[in-house]
Amino acid sequence: MICGMTLYQILWYFMIYSLIGWMIEVSYHAITLGKVVNRGFLNGPICPVYGSGVIMVLIVLYLTGFITGFETNVDEAHPLLLFIIGILFATLIEFLAGFILDKLFHARWWDYSDRKFNVNGYICLEFSIIWGLAIAFVLRVIQPSFEKLVEFIPKLLGIILLIVMYLTFIADIIITVLTILKLNRELEKMADIQKSILRLSDGMSEMIGTGTIKTMDTLEKGYVGASEKKEELREKLNENKAELRSTIDEHREEYLSRKEELEKRLEHLKKELIYRKIFGIRRLLRAFPGIKHHTYQEMINYLQDMIK
Repeated sequence: MICGMTLYQILWYFMIYSLIGWMIEVSYHAITLGKVVNRGFLNGPICPVYGSGVIMVLIVLYLTGFITGFETNVDEAHPLLLFIIGILFATLIEFLAGFILDKLFHARWWDYSDRKFNVNGYICLEFSIIWGLAIAFVLRVIQPSFEKLVEFIPKLLGIILLIVMYLTFIADIIITVLTILKLNRELEKMADIQKSILRLSDGMSEMIGTGTIKTMDTLEKGYVGASEKKEELREKLNENKAELRSTIDEHREEYLSRKEELEKRLEHLKKELIYRKIFGIRRLLRAFPGIKHHTYQEMINYLQDMIK
C-alpha cells in the first residue's frame, strides 16, 4: 500500500483524472474561443497535470489523517480541508510544470501575467481557487464512484489496459519532446535565414550608399573653382554615375537570386513545420496560441499567422 492506495489504484486514478483534465481543457477552450482543439501538451487525450494533482492531494490527505489522527478519507473529510489541500498542491504542481517546461524548452506554454495575483505568470490566484474548488468537488462527489469502477474492472484486464495505456503514454512523451526539440532547431534555422536576407539587403544598401556618397563628394569638391572646371566636373560625375550603375547592375541579379533562394528556404521550413495537422508542431501551436518563446518569438508569430 502507498498512502492508503495500491499501486494499481494509483495508476488507474492518474489515467482517469488525466483524461478528465484533457476533456475539461478542450471544453473550456471550445467555450471561450469557439474552437475545438487538442489542448493537451501531449498528442494523446491526456493532461498529466490533472492526474498528478489529484494523486498528490490523495496522498497528502492520507498523510494529514495519519499524522493528526483525524478522519481524512474522501467520504468523511471536511470540504474546507479538501479545498485547502487542493488549492495548495494543485497550484504547486501547475507551477512546477510551467517552470520545468519553461526551462527545458525555452518557451512559456501558458502565461497568467495579465491576471491579478500571479507568480511569474506560471500560476494565479483566480485559477488556484478554481483548482481548489474543482478538487474538493471531485474528491467528495466523483472519487467514490471511480474507486468502485476500478474495483469493478477484472484485475487481469485492468493490468493489460494499464500496460497498453502507459506504454502509449511514454511513447507520446518521447514523441512530444522530440517534436519540441525539432521546433527549436528549425526556429534557429529560420532566424539564421532571416538574418542572411537582412545582411543581403544591408549589403546592397551599403553599396548603393557608398557609390552615392562618392558621387556627391565629387560634386562637392567640384564646387571649388567650378567656373573654370565645369566640363571636368561633369565628366567626373558621369564617370561616378556610370560606375555606380555598373556595380548595381552587376550585383542586382546575384542579390535577387540569392534573396529569392533564401526566401524559398524560409517558406519551405515554415510549411514543413506546420504540415501535420494532428501530430507535431502545428498541433502544439494551435493548443498553445499564447506560447512565448524566449529567443524566437518572431518566428513563432509567423507560424501562428500561417495556421490561423
